[in-house]
Amino acid sequence: MGELILCSHPIAAMPYYIDNISLNVYSLEELCYYIENHLYLIEADFMSEELCLWIGQELDEKDLAQSLRSVLLGNGSLSDFTELILRSCGYCSEDTIRHIRSVLLDMQNKSVFECSKIRADRYMESEKYVKAIHEYRKLLGMEEECKKNPVLEGNIRHNLGTACAGLFLFDEAAANFLNAYRLNQNRESLAACMAACRLAKKTDILKKYKEEFHVSDEAFKSMSDQWNSVLKSEDILKKQSEAEHLIKDAQGQLEENKPLMEQIRKWSEAYKKSCRL
Repeated sequence: MGELILCSHPIAAMPYYIDNISLNVYSLEELCYYIENHLYLIEADFMSEELCLWIGQELDEKDLAQSLRSVLLGNGSLSDFTELILRSCGYCSEDTIRHIRSVLLDMQNKSVFECSKIRADRYMESEKYVKAIHEYRKLLGMEEECKKNPVLEGNIRHNLGTACAGLFLFDEAAANFLNAYRLNQNRESLAACMAACRLAKKTDILKKYKEEFHVSDEAFKSMSDQWNSVLKSEDILKKQSEAEHLIKDAQGQLEENKPLMEQIRKWSEAYKKSCRL
């Protein structure tokens, strides 16, 4: 989870698996941490008999499990269900509990489309790109909602392109940015499309879009300068230098070069995290 959590209640021998962020929790405190920090990702299926059983059997919190089961079987609200958990161990302050309840009540009054949009954006913010792509595609599948607001659809396609770019899928990113621009007429989407084309090394398409969308030489130069600035940023140059140094030291013996293999492992883990389902 990235931080130490003091647990005053029993620790489960068998964890409860939370699918939407691929997380195992072992205590009520960890469950409360999940609720507080991933509030906008919680859906109605969080209320489940499986969770009630785990709390009752693995944590030996039978009274809490029965109270949760009563909410579940009585078609109670998600806000009531989560509040019972939050009040069970003292992990969250009263102000935090009230805030969480207020947000969940607000989400209950939003449409499926609005809730999906919020979830997709939260996945993007946490760099869960595969999950974000899945949610944005679900939104685009709600054609009736999209047809009402072409600009909104364009913005969703722009975000979808950003998620694809985060996975280095530059061809797909460029296509989504292009569709976004056709709908929202936002020059930011056009600039992103052209940037993705450059990263995909599609210089011919880049020139085509420059002419098709009447991008002036001055504007194109400004874009190019911005791209070069990013590629030559201190952070990028540092990483490039580190990689070149490690490869030079390896002298073709990659498996025997521990620093290089460790760096590759870190990059691989970071990419896998973005791809996690």
